[in-house]
Amino acid sequence: MDIQSVCGIIHKIADGFEGNALRCLERHSGNVVVAIQEQLICGQDGDGKPLSPTYDDDPYFDEEGPWQGRSDEYKAWKRSITPPRGSKLLDLPPRPDNVPNLYITGKFHGEITASLDKDELLIDPGKGDGPDIVSKYRKYGHDILGMGPSSVTYFNREYMMPAIEKFFKDCGYR
Repeated sequence: MDIQSVCGIIHKIADGFEGNALRCLERHSGNVVVAIQEQLICGQDGDGKPLSPTYDDDPYFDEEGPWQGRSDEYKAWKRSITPPRGSKLLDLPPRPDNVPNLYITGKFHGEITASLDKDELLIDPGKGDGPDIVSKYRKYGHDILGMGPSSVTYFNREYMMPAIEKFFKDCGYR
């Protein structure tokens, strides 16, 4: 291969790399959502940290209402709805008993969507309780909808790296 051919390959890669990565994100945005849902079920936020506040320190259980002073009973009720379990896709451990997973009926998890807007993948919490969960009360924050380290590793391994390899091959590299 002569230097002109190599130069052409490099230009193809440089000109199309970002667009290829964005198309991969758009094509597999549903898989991003599945990964985020799975990390939430395991009680993790977008930084890979446990969701907080825990049931043991949530001020909700100090407020007047049906669950006041009953965080242990709430934890038992949550165990009956969504027992802590590990994740198969992301290989995450089960959430600790006192860590929330923001799942009661599944509506919040089911309304999460991802869509490409120019050069950014936007994660939307939906129209139901999602906006309140991530912003109104600021109990959890929008960061819970980020891709945690395990989600990023999964997505890169399963989708992004194969897309990059194919892109390089299509550009004449390899």
